Amino acid sequence: MITKGTPFSIEQFKEEGYSGPAQGLTLQEADRYYERFFEVIGQSKFEPAATKVKMSAWHQNHRWAYELATHPSIVSAMTQILGDDVVLWAMHFWYKEPNNSKYIPWHQDINYWPMEPAINATAWVSLGWSVRENGCLRVIPGSHKSIAAHVPTGDRQSAFQDALPDELIDESKIVDLEMSPGQIAFFNEATFHGSEMNSSNIPRVAFSVRYTTPEVKFKMDEWGGDTTRIRTYLVQGKDRFKRNEEIQGVIPAE
Repeated sequence: MITKGTPFSIEQFKEEGYSGPAQGLTLQEADRYYERFFEVIGQSKFEPAATKVKMSAWHQNHRWAYELATHPSIVSAMTQILGDDVVLWAMHFWYKEPNNSKYIPWHQDINYWPMEPAINATAWVSLGWSVRENGCLRVIPGSHKSIAAHVPTGDRQSAFQDALPDELIDESKIVDLEMSPGQIAFFNEATFHGSEMNSSNIPRVAFSVRYTTPEVKFKMDEWGGDTTRIRTYLVQGKDRFKRNEEIQGVIPAE
């Protein structure tokens, strides 16, 4: 059963650590961006397959992706969560081709991100159908109220090396956020979330964008790996802190 879209609720976000899914993009927008996604990875949407194309930071290189990352429906919710001054800092496409055996383990995003203070809000947007069979987003309401240590998964099918310990996952509280095209779920940096493998014949095409506030300092010397995917864009308001000038992004021309 697909969850009906409901308006973003700041009360639910504060109490349960997430809100949604809410209808954010029109069906026409979702379909247009769905097609742009497959154009970039060089595939037909009718023949989705595995790809080696990197999924991060498309908003740094494609104007359409930047416009998608700063869609009014996303920015409107972010200002309710974070205040008048909002900063976009990351974008990633979460693509699972048909019969992809990889899964995203249960985790809290802040475990992987050296930022101070730890302030983040994520918009997770489905461009196609996202259902249990193809590995929809899953969350545990109320799990955002404390930070937990992560441990190695030891599982090659896990997309991440570290994850939350199994004993912290209450199966009875899991919510499967099944979404139709254009729907958005919002959650914060500490909400337990993950997704199962895609055991279906339809692809899961979705993306996440990460927002924070100008007061947050990205500790780049602790980040490790490919730091070029992390760039800050002041989307609304003012930057009174100037803590990340060395990683300010440039909006692509086209």
